[in-house]
Amino acid sequence: MVRASLGAAFALIASCAHAPASTLQVGPPAVSPTPSASTTRAEPSAKVVADGWRSRHLLVDLHTHVEATPEHLAQAIRVFDAVGIGVAVNLSGGTVTHEGDRPSAFEHNKSLADSLAPGRFVEYMNLDYAAWDSPDFAERAVAQVDEGARLGAAGFKEFKRLGLYLRDQKGRLLKIDDPKLDPMWHRLGELDMPVSIHVADPKAFWGPYDPSNERWTELKDHPSWWFGDPTKYPRREALLDALDRVVGRHPETTFVCVHFGNNAEDLDWVDGELDKHPNMRVDIAARVPEIGRHDPARVRALFIKHADRILFATDFQVYDRLTLGSGGSGPPPTESDAIEFFQKHWRFFETADRGFAHMTPIQGDWTISAIDLPPDVLAKIYFENARRLLGKRFPD
Repeated sequence: MVRASLGAAFALIASCAHAPASTLQVGPPAVSPTPSASTTRAEPSAKVVADGWRSRHLLVDLHTHVEATPEHLAQAIRVFDAVGIGVAVNLSGGTVTHEGDRPSAFEHNKSLADSLAPGRFVEYMNLDYAAWDSPDFAERAVAQVDEGARLGAAGFKEFKRLGLYLRDQKGRLLKIDDPKLDPMWHRLGELDMPVSIHVADPKAFWGPYDPSNERWTELKDHPSWWFGDPTKYPRREALLDALDRVVGRHPETTFVCVHFGNNAEDLDWVDGELDKHPNMRVDIAARVPEIGRHDPARVRALFIKHADRILFATDFQVYDRLTLGSGGSGPPPTESDAIEFFQKHWRFFETADRGFAHMTPIQGDWTISAIDLPPDVLAKIYFENARRLLGKRFPD
């Protein structure tokens, strides 16, 4: 079984990323006590070290969406086994509300994943907003979180519905920073349940809805992702400001701002927010194509500076068709395509390659450049930060 000795393997391999150079050398030790050009052993490359982690399935993908059916869970596991992912966080765990004696969506999804792939999936819960207009919704939201914790939810996922899609009975958009949600955010912090939160979307989704938009291929297949009508949607900056207020109001709660802080276009903004909010983390899901457009030296410096706050994630999705960061109306991706999708992530983080095709072509017609992170930083991003974030909820 892949997961049989993950704990022991994790401890052994993780130590290698932080060991003195002598312990990272390969081959027999030099005979001479005085190193020379012929006897000095070079430290293994980041790729060699990371290949060792992948062979032991140590990596954690903090951002996946997998439909809880036997077929889809099995397909996800086949891909994860092929690329070295040991644990995947399924952000689509479902709500904890239920009708009568029927189990909730969360209970069903977690039970099936635990029985068919024990130790491979961690489920986050989602909030049911059906009673939003009830005077006691704030209390109901807290009760849902308490129930999720009781049922084994490892965290909480909020989709980009706030500020863009969900509306109250009067047709008004639900705001990200609505005070009605403050008791829930606070309770999540008390329960040590991290929040993965998606607000806004790429800057281009507020641009023109025509072929002049650099992400037109994606937008024309997903018209509901276009938010450029100011009579219907708020400015993108207003959504990011609302996120900033929520994270600032709740220092007791850990917020993983997905898609590289929900603002991968602006490295200075992400850097400033991480400096400003110690309780903020970012994942890199579906944003390497955008991150990789920046100056690689600047990106590398940012990743090293915030190595304890950045988490590996992909937005890999398994439903009736695979989604590799994003998708459209083209031919459905194959499992081989999914493996290549992950491998391009390894190339971005572990090499210094320049100007290569990114992993999600529908997101835009440009190339990216890799950032060649050192092994100690890779270890944090690939698995150590996730293990620390999930704490006791991380599978044994």
